[in-house]
Amino acid sequence: MPTDSVSNTPIASLPLPWQQNLWNSFVQRLDQQNLPHAFLLNGPEGIGIDRFVNAFVERLFCLTPDNNYACGTCKGCQLLKADTHSDLSIVKPDEPGRAIKVDHIRALCASLEKTAQQGGWKIAVIAPAEAMNKAAYNALLKNLEEPQPNTLILLVSHRAGLIPATIRSRCQIENMPIPSREAALSWLNTVAGEDKKNTQVLEIAQGLPLLALQYLQGEGIEERQQMEQLLGAVREGQTTPSEGAQQCYKYDTDSALGWSMSYLHRLATSELQNKPNAALFTFQDKLNKARSWVLSGSPINTQLLWEELLMEWSQVFRQRK
Repeated sequence: MPTDSVSNTPIASLPLPWQQNLWNSFVQRLDQQNLPHAFLLNGPEGIGIDRFVNAFVERLFCLTPDNNYACGTCKGCQLLKADTHSDLSIVKPDEPGRAIKVDHIRALCASLEKTAQQGGWKIAVIAPAEAMNKAAYNALLKNLEEPQPNTLILLVSHRAGLIPATIRSRCQIENMPIPSREAALSWLNTVAGEDKKNTQVLEIAQGLPLLALQYLQGEGIEERQQMEQLLGAVREGQTTPSEGAQQCYKYDTDSALGWSMSYLHRLATSELQNKPNAALFTFQDKLNKARSWVLSGSPINTQLLWEELLMEWSQVFRQRK
């Protein structure tokens, strides 16, 4: 696999079941030659946005599509599978949780100005789009304002509200569908095998089927549960904010903030559903701001960040007593 910030990547072939209506809409616009120059695809992690984007990229490059999907055998499909398609660029942070820097976007824009080597589309995927820093957004803006012919930019976002309005207004925004509980569980039973624990894990994953599958495969759920136990201990006064901050240091900061937000949401919609507490929403805003700082790439004192957050967290419930 390439490790460059602008690179090619292997592509999956099919959208997920709950994405079918949106898929049909995309393919119809493609067939009618009515695609915009840029899409902003927004939705929570764990519903398969990447899967949809990969499938659509393959469909765009396919020379002999079969029943609205890529054939998987033509030259375009084979180039993608071999990770050698010169007209596809992927922009991601150098490391998870880091910023996408201006140099990444400048390299992308230079690539998009060149003629497609395969004579068709030139496609750029930026994921996650909210990871771009201010200079990177500004560098991308010119391409969005003066798009090249037969060029498509796909911005993948899990928090579109963090993206500047100047960027959002120049993209067609599509909010990716979140499957119903029944659809998510049906898919999970199909790919992971029917098991009564699937329902429980799907609930922990807040109905996000790909995240639930990740947990079933043993990836991330233990750390998430540890983080939730820690938040509970600080809430009950069993652990001090300072002690909690020392434990948080071992987790990826962005992931731990995401787990905290999910835990807060579950509290607000379950045991605290009939106990309004404005401090919960104030704390949620602080978590959102913290994630923005992390994504900005600014230097952060992780110990101090968690001490401040956990001190605020401990006060959320003391204020009610």
